[in-house]
Formats: sequence, structure tokens, C-alpha cells
Amino acid sequence: MSERRILVPALLAAGALLAGPVSPAHAPADDVYLAAGLRGAGEVGAPGDADGASTVVLRISGNQVTFAARWNGIGVPTAGRVHAGAKGTEGDVRLDLLPGSLPGSALGVTGTVTAAADVVSALVENPGGFYANLYDAAHPKGAVRGQFHRLSRPVDLNGVLHGGDQATLSAQTGGESGGRATWWLRPGSSSIAYTVTWPGTGSGLGRVTAGHLHKGTPGRHGAVAAELFTVPRGLPANVTGVTGETPVAPKVAKSVAAGPGAYYADLRTAELGDGAAPGRLSGAAFTHPRGFTAEVLRGSQIYACTQLPAGGYGFTQLGVTAQLRRGIDHSFVTPASGPPQWVAPDGSAVRGAVFSRTPNGAHIPELVLDATQAGAGTGLLAQATQILRLNTTGGVAPAGACEPGAEVSVPYGADYVFLG
Repeated sequence: MSERRILVPALLAAGALLAGPVSPAHAPADDVYLAAGLRGAGEVGAPGDADGASTVVLRISGNQVTFAARWNGIGVPTAGRVHAGAKGTEGDVRLDLLPGSLPGSALGVTGTVTAAADVVSALVENPGGFYANLYDAAHPKGAVRGQFHRLSRPVDLNGVLHGGDQATLSAQTGGESGGRATWWLRPGSSSIAYTVTWPGTGSGLGRVTAGHLHKGTPGRHGAVAAELFTVPRGLPANVTGVTGETPVAPKVAKSVAAGPGAYYADLRTAELGDGAAPGRLSGAAFTHPRGFTAEVLRGSQIYACTQLPAGGYGFTQLGVTAQLRRGIDHSFVTPASGPPQWVAPDGSAVRGAVFSRTPNGAHIPELVLDATQAGAGTGLLAQATQILRLNTTGGVAPAGACEPGAEVSVPYGADYVFLG
């Protein structure tokens, strides 16, 4: 995705936009992590969802591929697949991530599938030759799609599942059956956002059919206070986590937020029924991994006309200015030399160093950057270790001769994915 032009020496030295070789310190020792930013505009053959977006991250461990998908602006996916194929082309399905139904309140899912050796080898060797595709009822040929990029660092897939908001309540659950689950909850005025993960069918939990909040004490059955999700036929057997938001009566949301200890979270499974993994809610402060996408609302790549090492004058990058969703400001720390930085309203901040870049036709390149903390110890960006600039539009420097000292701002768009 890189425009072919010469950058000023200071920018080269800072490495603000130019990728160097992968250092052994950044290369995953065993597991390989891939990420894709999906948009409706990426679909080929039939229109996707113009407002839809998703992040899909894969962790490849031998022949086991664990995935996390988080979406917004589309219907609950009816399928999620990995296809072989370059950008702008259609390709065969190589991995079927979601072979069954999801609850209507779902906004994300995690799970694991087994992959053939040739698929694993191809994904690791050429991730850009594969794309993720989510389908919904309104878009049976694909709602959102995006190509994969290799990450330089491990990513907590449960953070991708959960998204960007900090949960306020939690529960560690375990029943007599041996079932285990972890809950993160955030009551609103008339809804409860939930994230729940479990080890999978190997733990003895069985196939999950519902998630509930009960009023009462674990070990003594209490009435259901809120049905967070339900899938009568059960979630796909390979699913190990689900996140979403479900409406509840305002008085229930208020009561749960004010007195979480009076409630317990529980999973229902086809094999064990209710009480598969009950655990009392706690309002004690805690942290958890987060991963989210913030698109550019207003942004410009800034270029200055400078003397080029090869002679003559041309536009080289001076900086960037952008306002992202969630109030994140994006700029260079120092004009013309970088590095790029992102600052959230809560004082958390990160700086980036490019790990890889991918050409994107007539637009500025897509990037994978390593993130270094540069702000408050807590907050929206406090756990970010990787940043991806994906789905770029515009932003390329003007070509040809220019007047020395002239500056120009070129509008651009992009999705920035923050992972930790």
C-alpha cells in the first residue's frame, strides 16, 4: 500500500512510515497471529453492507486455528469463512469458522477449528492471499470482507471478542459438573453488555444453549433476572465465547449495577441444563484485554516540498492530522521525523513503529505497527501493543515538481485497529 516516493532522511531515520526487516524479537516463536479489517466495500461479485465492519483475528497453533470475530453494522452472521484469494478476487473456502447459529444479541464470537496442513502452510506463508468473509441474512453472498495481515506480536483474542469498552462487573464461574466460564458485564440504563468465555466442549461443559443472570446464591437455584442470550439448538460446538448486548428492564439493569453480589451469572448447556457453571457477580475493579477499531472521521496526510537526495524537489511526508472515532487524536510527535502517535481523551496514548506495509492501489498503504505506551497507565489505549491502518482511501502525495517550502494537506480515510 505504499506510494513510491523518496522520503526525507529524517523520516527514514525515524522509521515513521518505512518498514524495515522483521527483527527476531518481534517474530512469534511458535504461534502465528493474523488480523483482517472487514468492510462491505471489500466484497466482490455482490454488494456488501455499506455500513458494516468487523475485525477478525486468527491464532495459528499447529493445525489448530483459534479465531475471534467482532462486528457492527451487520446482521448476526449466518456464516464466517476464510477464503483463498487476493484482494478484488473471489476464492474457494478454506476454513469454515461458524457452521451454526448465533444468538440474536451477539456482537462477536470466539472458537477453534482444525485446519489441513496445506491450509496452515499457505496462511502462514502468504496471509495476504487469504480473506475473511462474514455473511448475514441480508447478504448471503457476503456482508463484509477483508484481507489478512501478519502481526508481529501475540494478541489476546478475548480482547478482540470483547471490544473497546471497560466492563464494570465480572464473575469467575465453576459448577459441580466442572464447567468453567469467565463473565465480563456492563449494565447500561436499559441493557446489559456481556462477554462470556469458556474452555470448550473438552471441559465437560457441553454445548452452550443460553446465558442468564439469576437473582440468588450460586448453589441454590434463583429466578432468572435477565436472559442475556439464547440459542435453542445450541451454539456451534467449536465456539468458546460470545459477546453482545441485550435489552433488559431499566429496574433490572439498575439493580444489577447497584448490588451485583445479589446476582450470579450462569450458562445453560444441552447436556447439563441450568447450573452448568454458576458464579457470583463482583463489582470489584478489574482490567481485561480490549481490542477495537476506530475509523478516521476527518484526516489529512501532510506533505512538504523538500529537496530530494536524487536531486530536484518533491513532496515528502511532514506529518498527519486526524480525528478518529472515540475522540482519538492522531498526529506525528515531531513533524517530518515522527513517530506517529495516537492520544485518547482519557490520557492514554501510544506511539507506533512500522512492522509491515501493504500497497493499496492509488491509496496510501495499509500498515501494521508495533505500539509503545506513551500516556496514562490506564484507559482506552493503555493495553495496545499493535496498531493496524487498514481500508485506506486517498492521502497520496501530489506527484511532480513543486515550489520549495510549499505544504499541502491531502484528505484520507482509514480504519485503525488497536489490539493488545
